[in-house]
Amino acid sequence: MALVGGIPGILAAGSGSLCGMSPFSRHMSSLPLSHIRLTDPFWSRWQRTMVQNGLLAQYDQLVKTDRLKNFERVAAGETGGFEGYRFNDSDVYKWLEACAYSFGNGSLEPSADLKTKVDHTIGVVACAQMPDGYLNTFFQLMHPELRWRNLSMMHEMYCGGHLIEGGVAFFDATGDRRLLDVAIKFADHVDSRFGPGKRRSYCGHEEIELALLKLAKATGERKYRDLALWMVEERGKRPSPYLDEMIDEESIKLAPYMEKMLCKDGEYVGEYLQDHAPIREHTEVVGHAVRAMYLYIAAAELAMDMDDAALSDALTRTWRNLTHRRMYVTGGIGPSGDNEGFTFDYDLPNLSAYAETCASIGLVFWAHKMLEATGESEYADTMERALYNGALAGISLDTSRFFYDNPLESRGRHARSPWFGCACCPPNIARLIGNVGHYAVGVKDRCLLIHIPVGFEATMELGGVKTKVRAVSDYPWSGDFTLYIDPERPVDGEVRFRIPDWADDVETDIPGLEREAEFESGYIVVRKRWEPGDIAKFKIEMKPRWVAANPRVKDDLGRVCLAFGPLVYAAEEHDLGFEPQLFAADLDIDVAVESATMLEGIQALAVSGVRDGLEFADQLYAEVDDVQIQEAAAKFIPYYAWNNRGANHMQVWIRRL
Repeated sequence: MALVGGIPGILAAGSGSLCGMSPFSRHMSSLPLSHIRLTDPFWSRWQRTMVQNGLLAQYDQLVKTDRLKNFERVAAGETGGFEGYRFNDSDVYKWLEACAYSFGNGSLEPSADLKTKVDHTIGVVACAQMPDGYLNTFFQLMHPELRWRNLSMMHEMYCGGHLIEGGVAFFDATGDRRLLDVAIKFADHVDSRFGPGKRRSYCGHEEIELALLKLAKATGERKYRDLALWMVEERGKRPSPYLDEMIDEESIKLAPYMEKMLCKDGEYVGEYLQDHAPIREHTEVVGHAVRAMYLYIAAAELAMDMDDAALSDALTRTWRNLTHRRMYVTGGIGPSGDNEGFTFDYDLPNLSAYAETCASIGLVFWAHKMLEATGESEYADTMERALYNGALAGISLDTSRFFYDNPLESRGRHARSPWFGCACCPPNIARLIGNVGHYAVGVKDRCLLIHIPVGFEATMELGGVKTKVRAVSDYPWSGDFTLYIDPERPVDGEVRFRIPDWADDVETDIPGLEREAEFESGYIVVRKRWEPGDIAKFKIEMKPRWVAANPRVKDDLGRVCLAFGPLVYAAEEHDLGFEPQLFAADLDIDVAVESATMLEGIQALAVSGVRDGLEFADQLYAEVDDVQIQEAAAKFIPYYAWNNRGANHMQVWIRRL
């Protein structure tokens, strides 16, 4: 039995390279979706509920809001009558991608009803595509003569990027090429018009860049990768191609708000869409949060491919600015609703926090790419934080209601909705839940990497030997993790198990280990000759802990946040019987862990403290000496689970005695 301590030192940046690779090389990859199935109670419940309820509910909304009807009108040769926002096609594509993961992950067989709906949707999408490959129902119905006229604001490539991601997902998960063929035709159309020696421009909402990189991998066609690289590198150069759009009368008619979004004091800056500077000069996150995440995902993938030091340095600088100065404790990012994005360092208000669900999802994606590129556990720590808190809070436990923005405090006026006019978040969180295994487990040559200790079953090649792996876990409620490794024959290899940044101790129990485990880049590294039937056990110490914020975050002065394992906790009026804003926690009294049957079996935390303000009644002010406090107990629940019993007061950062 080995006991691991001194975690902060282990997690220091540059503590070692993974599998002998250099920084920003490809340190690992994920298992194919068809090779891994989640089995732990936590995520298998989310995936099962999504297939049985959430995806069907979202399809109903796609029909109800005429998102599918727009495709059907185009397919029928109609004109006019487009319903919704100009970017609504993307919601259909993201829903299809989420369905692809449900078809491929093996957790639950999709119903015949869902399969029929998917077949119909793919069919109408294919029929709506123009002979030259163009596909965007807004322009096809309303402005066929203005295609590609305004790239800064009109989302044509953004929608196409989600089409490509959906097509690749279906092909990877099931081998079905129908949507992939539509995506290839669209990508070829874009490639024929944009790039070196062609039109110099790129989409105002980044997305297609990362999608083209996925398409290049799926097809083996380098031209898609080259186009993505060109788009990433052209963004931010001067003169910006958007300057021409800002003086084009037809372009302005399409988006009369364009100047407001792109200029400051009458001068073009482009921060809103990360067009403020070339990618290798970036030092901080700016502008629209989701757009920024999608740009950096593509850039990280390219940096791995090219071993580009300048690009990797820029990404590292920008990452540190985000995670050290501009990220909520929940992994939420982008505090402002005005630009759906970033403001300035340490500006992290709680009540007015925007922290869009899609932004946390984007952070999960970017963190995973940085993890693939460096092998450093700090990226897995942030990935886990955003996954279990900022992103998961965006969806109700029954997977049918959603948050667009995710404040860290509520006065009872915030509630989830079954849909939105701009409904990017619902299908986005659906595709994340369906593909969690992609982020939790990695492989590299003779390495099996456990980034997040979820329960799963998988098949993989370990040192060229086919190996079955089974993990048993009740994470995030327990830190016990047992790995069963069953190669077809004995094989030399290694298992790497991440030590979370919040953990004080991790115990290991691995029979037959000839030398002690080592530490590299924040991972426990176990090297041995693995025999059929081998077992490796890990135990992460989990206990409630209080977290303080940097004093520059003014909203959190004199306040603390309660956490347990990877989960951030919140106090909700439903459990206290009074508004949590009246509660102050006593940090000298131990926090008790309670098992609960409510809210799908969460573990609640019992906190002791005091309650203020009982004497005021209808009085607005009183002498200080007349104000009394009384002892009170509070029950805290995971932040992701709040608001599942209706709108009420909530608070993450609690006053302390």
